[in-house]
Amino acid sequence: METTVEKLEAMFRKSEADLEYIEKRLKLDFINSTAESGCPAEENPAVMLENLRVIKAKHTALCSQVKEMAAAQKESMDSIRGSLINAMELIQHFQQTTDVEVQPLTESEQESAELLGSTVSQTTAEVPPSVETSGQQQPLSKL
Repeated sequence: METTVEKLEAMFRKSEADLEYIEKRLKLDFINSTAESGCPAEENPAVMLENLRVIKAKHTALCSQVKEMAAAQKESMDSIRGSLINAMELIQHFQQTTDVEVQPLTESEQESAELLGSTVSQTTAEVPPSVETSGQQQPLSKL
């Protein structure tokens, strides 16, 4: 079995060498035929193929960079969105516990909240139940 594997490997090596020879021979033929016909080098199929390989490699590199940038942008936006949602929840909590009348969100603020996908509901100007029943305003604590 080992000899069969060695024979196959030798056949593949020979095939690869033959293909490389054919490729080099075709390039040389393209170059010679282009030079004989007086065509500029840019119209040489061998040069065009090489340029195409370079362009494909650059395209692949750019695609991977775009994917990396998109992932970083998504991560950044998720972090910003989370921070804003936490800030909105904190503000809502402070407004409710300090008996502050809350102004409704403006149209642009509402659109921004919707764009952020905020799960925080719009606060209302309600007084917390503990303040309504006691009839006294809760003192603000000092920091």
